[in-house]
Amino acid sequence: MDYGKIDFNDAVMIANLICIFVSMILGAVVLLTAIQIKIHNARMAWFIASICILMGGLMFQLSNTQIYSRIFYSMVPPLFGLYFIETEREEGQRWDGFFWTTIQSLFAVLVLILVIFNGNDFFVYLAFLVQYLVIIIMLIFSSKKLSASVNFILATIFPITAALIGMSDTRLHFMGLGIIMLLLIVFFGYQMEMERALLNKQVELSENKVSLLMEQIHPHFIYNALQQIALLCDEDAEQVKPAIYNFSAYLRKNFEALTNEKMIPFEQEMQHVDAYVALSKILPSRNFNVKKDFQVTDFYLPALVIQPLVENAIYYGIGMSTEGDDILIQTKEENGYIVIRVVDDGHGKQTELTTQKKHKSVGTKNVKTRLKILCDGEMSLNKSPEGTEAMIKIPKNKTVKPEK
Repeated sequence: MDYGKIDFNDAVMIANLICIFVSMILGAVVLLTAIQIKIHNARMAWFIASICILMGGLMFQLSNTQIYSRIFYSMVPPLFGLYFIETEREEGQRWDGFFWTTIQSLFAVLVLILVIFNGNDFFVYLAFLVQYLVIIIMLIFSSKKLSASVNFILATIFPITAALIGMSDTRLHFMGLGIIMLLLIVFFGYQMEMERALLNKQVELSENKVSLLMEQIHPHFIYNALQQIALLCDEDAEQVKPAIYNFSAYLRKNFEALTNEKMIPFEQEMQHVDAYVALSKILPSRNFNVKKDFQVTDFYLPALVIQPLVENAIYYGIGMSTEGDDILIQTKEENGYIVIRVVDDGHGKQTELTTQKKHKSVGTKNVKTRLKILCDGEMSLNKSPEGTEAMIKIPKNKTVKPEK
């Protein structure tokens, strides 16, 4: 009987060692792959932190220091919660990350107390079990789409199973393997797919920039502008220099948009709009007035998203209408969004050439694409007998100053 008992203990020790080494190999693979990803953000930072904490716990378990290994394991769920919230939370819902992380942190503290005061190992594993049950509850209540979190939920089966095994026999320490299986499935089944989607968005954005430049700097507009500047030399020489400055500023902003992948201050975008409006006023067209109602100005947005809308208002709003001569540019904060409105009062019978309609639609499509990719914003166009309203909505938390 004694020999049988010794054999069983040896088998348990070997099983624990195998789990440790397998977990460390898998953890190293995931960690190295995650570090090599070119695009690092807050989401990836929390994920990498989770792996590092787990690796620390495995090292302590390998040195047979179970006290520290369990403390490290209890710290993974709070970090994983931050990773998930950063990935899936609804825009503007900052409270849920704090709420779920606080709950997980309380259980981590409970594990620490149990370990320090030599608590029963059964209750330590019970605390682990509750931590991952809380993750499932968090996934259900905080996910934008429950279907998108199925992989997360299925992956929690591994740490939950490891906790149940530990509760049934406290000599079996499979918690590290259960956690690394969770992170492994999430990383290769979800995170890598997100990174591929992000790279595809960057390619789409680059292609969109070229299309935007070609539409914005179309030869017809440049030709007309230069022609009118030439006429000013004979009719009003004092206006030639300002006209050239405006024309230069207009071209410079368009070329800068090709290389600028970050958001720009609202004031900088309005400088481009002002240059375009001043340039448009020297061209043969109907007279118009631009009114501004800025309730908020301290925010960032993609370059060249307001100017195309003002262009549409000038040439396809009041320019193609029999009535109306006012254009309003308004900004305000509303329900967690920065709202930008470009409204013209052009109404009556409108006529547009096929080429004009194409230019207008391509310009609007470019604006929508850039807003969606760069700041998760959206643009809508509302036509009525009283005129046309173009409205941009950007989540406020996406309009902060971009990181260098």
